[in-house]
Amino acid sequence: MQNENSNLGQKISDSRKTLGLSQEALAEKANVSLSTIQRIEKGTVKPRSFTVKILAETLELDPTELLAYLIEKKMPLSSFSALKRMNLCTLLLVFIPFVNLIIPSIVWKKSKTIYSKDTAAGKMLSFQLLWSICTIVVVLISIFMTNLITGEAGLGHYAANTLYLLAVVFNVFIIVKIASQFNKEDRNILPFVSNLF
Repeated sequence: MQNENSNLGQKISDSRKTLGLSQEALAEKANVSLSTIQRIEKGTVKPRSFTVKILAETLELDPTELLAYLIEKKMPLSSFSALKRMNLCTLLLVFIPFVNLIIPSIVWKKSKTIYSKDTAAGKMLSFQLLWSICTIVVVLISIFMTNLITGEAGLGHYAANTLYLLAVVFNVFIIVKIASQFNKEDRNILPFVSNLF
């Protein structure tokens, strides 16, 4: 639900900025408190439909367009099972950077039950992409730094292997946490990751 609220907040924020209004000016013009405007734009609150209608009129928008963000979109169970399959593919390939990204993306594209713009699927792939890049960079830096400090080429591999295993454990933890959220039919996953897909 937070995702729909943040989409509504983003739409209101963009429209307000287009009209050159500050949050204070919008609050005054719409006769709504400033804190309400701030919470709506942050996506931390589900506003009442009356408030959304007033904001739509003030921002010269179609009220039905903004009210559509308030309608709860229930994800079908088949979509959750497809997302679980995608997550499981990631878990099975967690030891191989970038392959843990390719196979789940194929599952996503081939699945008829996961929407092409699904934010949960996109966030899973975004996390795997960022994890793969960060893991490879950290491992390479650790090898380089250990070789630079000690002067011995073989010692860098111990540090790199340790860091790699820690990264894999972290990734497995995130994948298990996502699976737990999907079991609860919660699609608001990975709030700290931007959807890159």
